[in-house]
Formats: sequence, C-alpha cells, structure tokens
Amino acid sequence: MEYSKRAMDIVDILLNQDSFISIAKLADELNISKRTIFRDMEEIEMLVSEQGMRLLRKAKSGIKIEASESQKEAFKQFLMRHKTVHFTQEERLNQIIIELLRSREPRKFYYFSTLLNVSDATISYDMDKVEPWFKERSITLVRKPGYGVFLKGKEIDFRKAIVDFLYQNYEHQDLVSLIDNTSNFVETVMDREISMKVSRILSQYEDFLANRLTDQSYMGLMIHLSIAVQRILRGESIVMNPEVLTPLKSDELFKMAHNIGNDIEKVFGIRFPEDELGYITMHLKGSKLKTGALIDQQDLIISNFELSRLASTMIQKFKELSGYDLREDEKLLIGLVSHLRPALTRIKLSLDIRNPLLEKIEEMYPEIFNMSSITGELIAKQFNVVIPREEVGYIAMHFGAAIERYVKLQNIEKRIKTGVVCSSGIGTSSLLYSRLVKLFPRLEVVGQFSKEDVFSDKMTQNGLELLITTINLDKSKLPSIQVNPLLMSEDIERIKQVISILSSNVRPYKQQSERVKNIESPVNDVERVKRIHGLTDSFLVLENSFKLYQHVKAKNIEALIKLISETLTDEYKKRKQLQNVLMEREKLGSTVLQGEGVALIHGKAAIIKAMSFTIWRLDKPMTVKAGKRIETITSAVVMLIPEDVSKEQIEVMSVLSKSLIEEIAFVEIIKTAAEVELFDYVKMIMHKWLSKQLKAGGLV
Repeated sequence: MEYSKRAMDIVDILLNQDSFISIAKLADELNISKRTIFRDMEEIEMLVSEQGMRLLRKAKSGIKIEASESQKEAFKQFLMRHKTVHFTQEERLNQIIIELLRSREPRKFYYFSTLLNVSDATISYDMDKVEPWFKERSITLVRKPGYGVFLKGKEIDFRKAIVDFLYQNYEHQDLVSLIDNTSNFVETVMDREISMKVSRILSQYEDFLANRLTDQSYMGLMIHLSIAVQRILRGESIVMNPEVLTPLKSDELFKMAHNIGNDIEKVFGIRFPEDELGYITMHLKGSKLKTGALIDQQDLIISNFELSRLASTMIQKFKELSGYDLREDEKLLIGLVSHLRPALTRIKLSLDIRNPLLEKIEEMYPEIFNMSSITGELIAKQFNVVIPREEVGYIAMHFGAAIERYVKLQNIEKRIKTGVVCSSGIGTSSLLYSRLVKLFPRLEVVGQFSKEDVFSDKMTQNGLELLITTINLDKSKLPSIQVNPLLMSEDIERIKQVISILSSNVRPYKQQSERVKNIESPVNDVERVKRIHGLTDSFLVLENSFKLYQHVKAKNIEALIKLISETLTDEYKKRKQLQNVLMEREKLGSTVLQGEGVALIHGKAAIIKAMSFTIWRLDKPMTVKAGKRIETITSAVVMLIPEDVSKEQIEVMSVLSKSLIEEIAFVEIIKTAAEVELFDYVKMIMHKWLSKQLKAGGLV
C-alpha cells in the first residue's frame, strides 16, 4: 500500500517516544490540527501493522507504538527508501495544483515527472484528474504539445481557486500555522514574508475586523490580500468590471478598504489599484459576521423583515414538498434568517460559497437536498440570483435539523407547563425561574407572571398546568405551590411530589402541531416593529435610570427602604406609597443571594412612573431575615417598574435579574466596581441580549 509522507512522519515520531504522547502534543510538533491526525489514524494503523508493530491507545494519555529494536531499525530503512521519493496520488494531484496556481507559466510534463518521481504517462493521467477541479472554478487547463501545461482564466477565479485549495486541504488551525511559521507550502503558493507583513497591517484594524469577522472570514481576507500583493509585485494587472466597481465606491466599507490599501502601499512601496480596493470591499461585504457583532441596527431590522417573510415562505414550501409542518419551529426560522443575510450578500457579489459537507449531504440525505433545492428557488426568484449547490446544502442542513427536532418531539416525555408567580412579575420570579429551570427538567417553565395575571385569562392562553409562587394564591383555579424565592430543601421536595402526582395523571400528548410551544400565529411586520422599538426604548429607559449609590447609611432594611423611597420619588405622598409597596413585599421575606451579601429589593406600583435599576452599597453591613436564614448584606439591587409596564420592559428587567444568578462576575462587580465599570457591564449584558433579539427580528 502507498502511504503519505505525513503518516510516515507520525510513525517516526512515535517510535522515538518511550511513553505515550497525546494527540494535542503530536499535533503541535507537526504544526497540524488534532482533527488532521484523527483523520490519518486509519492509515497510520495500517502502516504500523504492516511493519509488524502495534499501535497502543490509552485514555487521557494518548498513543504509542510497541516495537522491538529490530522492528524500529527495519522501519528506519523503510523510511529512507520511501520518505523522500514517494507521493500518494492525492499528494501528487495537490502538488500539481499548487505548481500550476503558483507559476501561471507553461510547465512541461518532464518538470512534473522529475518533481514527483513518476513517469510522463502518470503525469498525463494526473492532469486528466485535476482538469475538472479547475473547470469547476472557471479556469481552463491548457495542454500544448512541445510548449507545456498552463492555466487560463480571470484573476478573481484564480484567487478563489487558491483559497478553495487552502480550505479544502487545511484546517483553520493549520492555516494559522502556515501564516505564522516557516513552511514550504507557503513559499510555493503564498510568499511567507508578504503574508506576515499583511498580517501586521490587518492587526491595526483589529477592533473592526478581528472582532467583527469570523476566524474563517478574517483568514480569507489575509490570504486574499497576500495573493493580491504578490500579483502586483510581479507586475500583473488587476482589473474589475466598471459596472461592479462604481457602486462599490459609494459603499461604507470602501473607505475601510481604502485605508487598508494605503497602509499596503506604504509597507510594500507599490501602487494599490482602485480595482483591488473593489475586490477588498466585496470580500468585506460578503464576510460572515461573528455572533453578537455590533452592526447598524436599522439596516439589520429592515433586512430581517424581508428575510423573515422569505424564510416563512420557504418553510411553507418545504411543508408542501415534505409533509413536515415546521412552522412552529422557532429555531428553524431564526436559523434561516441569520444564515440568509450573509449568504445572499456573497451570492449577489458573485463571491464563492464553500460547503465541505456538500457531498455527504447529497449522499446521505438526497430527498431533503432535492426538496431544499426546490425551496431555494424562492430565493432565486425574489432576489434574481442563481443559488449554487453549496448554498442548497446549507439550506438542507437547516431543514434536516428541524426534521430531527420534529421527530424527536413525537416521542418526547410529557413536560408540565409551569408559570412562575410573584407580586410584580420581575425580580424574585426571575431568580426562581433560573433555579427551577436548572433543578427540574420535567417542568416546562413558560413564563413569569404577576398576581394580577393569575386572575386574568393569561394562564389559559399559555396552557399552564401548575403555578409555583412566592405569594399566597388561594383563589387560583390552577394547582399552586408557594415557595421561598431561593428554593429551600423543603420546597424542592414538595415540588418533586407534585411533579410525580401530575405526571401520573397527565393525558397523552396531542400531535406535534398542538404540543410544541403554544405559539401564536406568525407575527406580522407591524408587530415586529413595535416589539423591536419596545425593546430598544426599554433599554434606553433602563440606561437613563441606572445609578450607583455608595456609602449608604442604614441600620436595618426598613431604614434602607425609607431612604430608597425618599431618593427615588419627589413628593411626600408618593414616598410613603412606594415605601409601603416595598415593605409589603419585604414582609413576604427578604430576597438575598445566598452567601453573596446582595439583597434584591423590587416592586411594582402605579406611583412608579418609569422603570429604574439602581445599586445601593451600604456604609456598614446589616443583617436581614431571608426565609429561615439570617443573612448579612453589604449591597442592594433595587428594581422598580410601573403598574402599566409593557411586556418588553418586564423582559429587559428579567434579563438583569437572571444575570444575578447566572453570572458570578456580575455579582462581584455590583459589590466592588466603580460606577463606570458597573454601568459598562450592565450595558454589555443588555447589548448582548438585545443583539440576539434584533438578529432574530425581535422574535426570540
């Protein structure tokens, strides 16, 4: 059997080790990824076995080869005979592609046969194999007897081909090592010195690029620029169709491309043509953004309206073709919207789309792929573009995952729809919500509600079967369990008993369309706009109300509440009313983050005119009674909302409440950080959450 040079190198390293070596260490030594080694493992085992040796594996330790001294010596002789002269067919084809892309000049068969140590006939056969690869990328392989072999095509197609080759044959980690370390491969396709200089130039734009683009997009830009500089230094012209270039000049990203081009001119002493700035702009526009990257929100909102309608239409079309009703799968809708935006940009700009799983998808899921291809025609029709097979593959992945979720739900265990109730619907309920979700997977905790909600029709609308509450609900028509907000051990046991009783009496699930979340009909565009505006307005109100009060003098919780009421209201009557609201809530038991020294004081009342979020640090610690415990507190988080509060404002406040439980750093910052740092952290929490809402068109 023919073995690759890499497999022989790995065996050689293992034979020089007395003990086990981890895959990670082996990968570091060879400057390749762990995935690459795992991919070669079958070939390595065959080589070891053929030489009469044994490959041993040990969990957490790695691998080693068991061999006698004579076997090691025999392998050294084998290595000397094969290592420097032998190439597998795959290695030969890759080397031919590299040479043709690198030189662009005619090469005779003799050049390749000498380089690869095979006959001219073998090289001719190999050329037949690589020709389709170039043809797929709009490049012609020209063979002229007596003259040689060379490539013919457009500059942009050559660049795409080079980047394609890199991504097909190297993992991301390998590409980074190619740029950062000495490599013969880099010297054949990309000049290493040029790549290093380009890398340093791009590092100056890290805030915009590295924090905005995915690793793959960032690496693609680096390769793109390195190739461009090489072409310019060789005196090769770079030309873009004026009809494409002209509109790009008015694009916001063209300014960024111009700045990068100026830096390249200074470093390399070349003139960076305007046409090349157009190619950079196209690359930036077609690059996939990192999740959570800060984008122009207005552009994102408008974009999502159009894409949400398209995604909904695609889901309906797929239902007609497949019979699967996936309209209630929020993950599918959000996933399609998030994916289509960068994909459409790349398609419109004629940028390449890579899908390394395409062949597997077509082979393993031909029906889903074909239905996705027909569904993808909706995109082509709406935007007047041609959808490549690679993009169809990605669409098939989204629908395939949705079908798996659908099928799984057919046999899912019955979960009990549960509502969390406290006096206001914020604060305590958010803390309780977080603990219930973690402790009781059998509960489907669908929302947080106030006491007023319990006696309205909201419970029926949400299909609730159980209420877990921090206040008394004697008149509730639904089963309810009153617990301490922090869930004491006795509370946990009572909830377990109720779950057991309800589970033994539940009716079988209805069809999937009735038992997936009780979602209302798809939200129309007007409602989306209202929700998004509601979220952004709520966020601004929260930012304006934020304040840190330090060195607060209060002997007990009553004195602290009195001081809070006096500070946050401007009339005596309102102060007394707010004080009464907060004290009534305190009578139910103080809410303290156990062991953290932070109390949560919250309330909802008509006298409160606007939502507010404030932090109060005590001059001296005080003790409070939290359930049956006595806790010492040094800080208090105060959250107030009006009686007629909007759903969006409750959501915004709940995000912060949950962060108190789920983010340890947030609690520490509340206790110790300066006001600016604390404010920045609150904004970071809210920006992260708001960005998720906006990305999904306000649907999350």
